[in-house]
Amino acid sequence: MKNLTLRAQAAYLIPFLALAASCGSAPKRIDPFGDEAVTSMGVDYREIVEWSETLTLRMLDSGFLRSEEFGPKPVKMVVSDIENKTDLSQFPTEMVLGRMRTNLLGSGLVRFVSTYGADGTDEMTRDTQFLRDDPLFDSEQIPALGQATVAGLSLRTQILWARSGSGKASQSTYEVRMFVTDVRNGEVVWEDFSDPVAKRQVKKGIGW
Repeated sequence: MKNLTLRAQAAYLIPFLALAASCGSAPKRIDPFGDEAVTSMGVDYREIVEWSETLTLRMLDSGFLRSEEFGPKPVKMVVSDIENKTDLSQFPTEMVLGRMRTNLLGSGLVRFVSTYGADGTDEMTRDTQFLRDDPLFDSEQIPALGQATVAGLSLRTQILWARSGSGKASQSTYEVRMFVTDVRNGEVVWEDFSDPVAKRQVKKGIGW
């Protein structure tokens, strides 16, 4: 009888124990640069920030943005194609380029064109022109045609990836390649790579 009672109690408790185990710890806010931040085999937040800061500094330090060859400052730039050649289908390119754009704009040397391009576009410049024939609006407040800026420089980005393995060990290495082109003549005026980010993982063997 005692054994039956213990079995009944165990059967009663097992679902609750399983539920408690599956719940894990409650979510909490952490420092994305701290020791609690998750390190994955992909590209993590701290590496995205590192890439954007490194490439911005290299672009500014190169000096080409201060050249009189590209006209008055700030020079006008547009974001061209962003090519993701990695195994990460959802790579957050906006997080890299957004920080670079912010830092370059803050330098006073660059202004980005938002009427066209592959990142940070705003349709309101074009849409405002459609209000010209709308009787709800005063057409005299609509900007005259032909005032939109054409960028003189184009920024193209490639996210690159190489995979290697040996036995149970595997490695993924990521880096960013960027280059700036003078749209007047197609000449590349600046090009650089980020520092590589390499991740290594060793799979455990099956124990008996």
